[in-house]
Amino acid sequence: MALPVQNTPIYTTEIPSTKEAIKFRPFLVKEQKSLLLAQQSDDINVMADTLKDVIRLCVQSPIDVNKLAIFDLEYIFSQIRAKSVGENVELIFSCDVCEDEKANVKLSIDLTKLKVETDPTHEAKIHLFNDVGIMMKYPSINVLNSLEKYGVDTEVDLVFDIVCQSIDYIYDNNEVYHAHEQTKEELVTFVNNLTTEQFGKIETFFETMPKLRQKVNYTCPVCSRIHNKVLEGLNSFF
Repeated sequence: MALPVQNTPIYTTEIPSTKEAIKFRPFLVKEQKSLLLAQQSDDINVMADTLKDVIRLCVQSPIDVNKLAIFDLEYIFSQIRAKSVGENVELIFSCDVCEDEKANVKLSIDLTKLKVETDPTHEAKIHLFNDVGIMMKYPSINVLNSLEKYGVDTEVDLVFDIVCQSIDYIYDNNEVYHAHEQTKEELVTFVNNLTTEQFGKIETFFETMPKLRQKVNYTCPVCSRIHNKVLEGLNSFF
């Protein structure tokens, strides 16, 4: 006789970058175990792959996890985690001045109220020179994962690789040049021939990119110093 298996509840959230509504279920014990094992491995690639697998299994709507922007993936996971383990997570914050252990403050963060914030100056379509411009796309976790796996020689190479893999297309008045139709060498040559000011516009795209963010305020119980901090990215909440 088969054992009874409960039906898991279904919830709705949206993908921040597209505002597309998606349905998801909480993760199960077997999936939570996978997350714990991945966390214990201390391997960023293992953790990233496990995170994608859990989201792929829990989201009930058609979705390509490999194409999700990093902030989309972080937000979706935070909402799945909220319905799986608990909507509130307790974090410990220390005083910037006091070294006394009594200066630590415990705050409860409501995961269901987390938001992906976008800088109002953020632009994905960037004019570079004459009639030439570039349309950027948000890097997925696969981009960072592939760079970790195959490696780059220097931090500068890492930046250039992320930039090249985040180009959607380059355009002028006559034509659109899709990045996936160009070789890596062609894209690198294009980026290398930009001026510092032009490249700075691309850097601004990344600096102002949407982020999973939460402001926290607390007062040190020892010295009464007021702290105003901003938590960014998934690692700040777990």
